[in-house]
Amino acid sequence: MGDDHSMDGWVVAEERELLKTPVATITSGPVRCCRSGREKEFVRFDFSDWVNVVAVTPERRLVMIRQFRYGSRRQEIEIPGGMIDPGEDPVSAACRELLEETGYTGREPNIIGKVCPNPALQRNSCYTVLVRDAVKTAEPRFDDMEDIACFLHSHEEVESMVRQGLIDHGLVLNALMFYRMSGCL
Repeated sequence: MGDDHSMDGWVVAEERELLKTPVATITSGPVRCCRSGREKEFVRFDFSDWVNVVAVTPERRLVMIRQFRYGSRRQEIEIPGGMIDPGEDPVSAACRELLEETGYTGREPNIIGKVCPNPALQRNSCYTVLVRDAVKTAEPRFDDMEDIACFLHSHEEVESMVRQGLIDHGLVLNALMFYRMSGCL
């Protein structure tokens, strides 16, 4: 394996690009386990970093959205969020996505969590940003392929939707967990 890089008992060889799309690049490369001596070809999906926004109104309601997702082929109940643009920090991206998708702005945006969505296949991060005192200040500005409904729900209503399985997007559930752990409920 030429141009090998050893990482804690693993030897990772140079990888090659299999596919490049507007949202992801797929690469592949051989990896050897030093313990067993076995080698296998692995695949990685490279995405931009992402951000999710837990926006809370002065009345302590959560700003929620519903939008079609190609992967699940259905309308998903989520929180605002999206890709972080190159050179953009997570807090700025969160405020931009909140405004674009809902027309809401707020105060004191801050990161309350960060996860690696799936380290087996990805190396990007998803940040959770809390925005307080969110109020509607503009009309949403959707991308060409967005058609988003925005609505407000109490904490209890959101928890009920999670229990019922109506909200099952893993990164949204992570964000709601970070929010619950932040002590802002």
